[in-house]
Amino acid sequence: MRKSRKPLSIALRASLVAVWTILGVVLLLRYTVFPPDPEFPLLPRLTSWIHQEPAPPPRRRYRPTQISPPQSEVPGDLLRLRIEIAPEGVARLQGYEWSGWRGTPQDRPEALATVHEGGAVYAGVALHLKGAAGSFRPFDDKPALTLNFAKHQPGRRFHGYSKLSLNNSVQDPTFLCEVVCREMFAAAGVPVPRADFATVLINGVDKGLYVLTEGYNRDFLRRYFHNVKGNLYDGGFVRDVHPGMIVNSGDDPEEQSDIERLLAAALVPEADRRWERLGEVLDRDRFVTMLALEILTCHWDGYGLNRNNYRLFHDLEADRMIFMPHGLDQMFDWPPGHFPPEGPIDPAMRGLVAQAVMSTPQGSSRYFARLGELCTNVFSDRVITNRVWELARRIGPTLAAYSPDLKRRHEVLVSSLCDRITRRFRSVAEQVNAPREFAPDDSPMRRPQGNRRFRR
Repeated sequence: MRKSRKPLSIALRASLVAVWTILGVVLLLRYTVFPPDPEFPLLPRLTSWIHQEPAPPPRRRYRPTQISPPQSEVPGDLLRLRIEIAPEGVARLQGYEWSGWRGTPQDRPEALATVHEGGAVYAGVALHLKGAAGSFRPFDDKPALTLNFAKHQPGRRFHGYSKLSLNNSVQDPTFLCEVVCREMFAAAGVPVPRADFATVLINGVDKGLYVLTEGYNRDFLRRYFHNVKGNLYDGGFVRDVHPGMIVNSGDDPEEQSDIERLLAAALVPEADRRWERLGEVLDRDRFVTMLALEILTCHWDGYGLNRNNYRLFHDLEADRMIFMPHGLDQMFDWPPGHFPPEGPIDPAMRGLVAQAVMSTPQGSSRYFARLGELCTNVFSDRVITNRVWELARRIGPTLAAYSPDLKRRHEVLVSSLCDRITRRFRSVAEQVNAPREFAPDDSPMRRPQGNRRFRR
């Protein structure tokens, strides 16, 4: 005979109802108001698994970029590009969305465009959307663009550029970090493409101010190297040096033994031998300078700290690998809290080659010496902040043409940037002059490799 169950108390029933109600509300909010990460959309994946169908591509939500149409005539001192794209090209670009979260390369659809600038007309220009996790915006928003003027007409140039990018600067509201920091790297002897400003119209719609940057290609390399036949590698999205890297240019892109030699040198266990082997394949002085500048400028999203935003060139004449920076828009503690101005000058490195260099007494010594030179003999906070204000005054009239309030807000942002630059130089100078001793047991090769952030 089955025993009858004791009825639940009123308090217990009320507790169960409350628990299930709360769980239902949490799930409702999770998948409506706060949807899951676009890389892992749960419900589409479950549906696809049940029906044995491929999962639909994830769609990321973007905060619309505020673009004000000009309220007065836009000054003519900056380049003004009018880009025209046929409807079929527009449709192709509208269908693309960046989703390379795991660093896998994506095919970016290309459209042909006609570019008008001044009285010149450039037809048949190859155009595609650019940008990644933070900077990508859909075509109908304020898209970042790459324009190749020579792809279909070899030898053609636009103000000396065969290839250029139009960066939307959605991650840098000052529009200035990319220009200033590229100038700093170039002045310190690290190869880096040039940067300038432009305003852009796409099919008659004014998209506002952009940062115009020179492309990473052979034209750029020729300004620094006699022999440009070596491979120019693209590091990809948050990926360290690895076999099978994407090649932007080079006579023999399939030949990547240079990458294998660099990795082998970086993985030599014994520190003195590792430093010696690295000297056989890596331009150590330029690499140490790049690392020092990344730390001086709080470049938390660069190669050293995040294995991101870099290019790698094999200089065949010197037979050395040369690192070059990229994506210099989130600098000097922007966004706030990622790497504050008072942040350490010896943070844990994530890049394999950075670890390999900094975990040797020779590399660590050169790094701190070079950092001291850069913040005292090569640059000063006054020189850099003066340059920032000089560039701000240059783009100020253009911002005012779009909105006087936009210019006023920009001046506040520029003032904040200069304050952070001054604080950073002061902090680095204090830390460089502090007593320091190399401790192999606490070397970067042995530190945790988490996605470290610097919080105040």
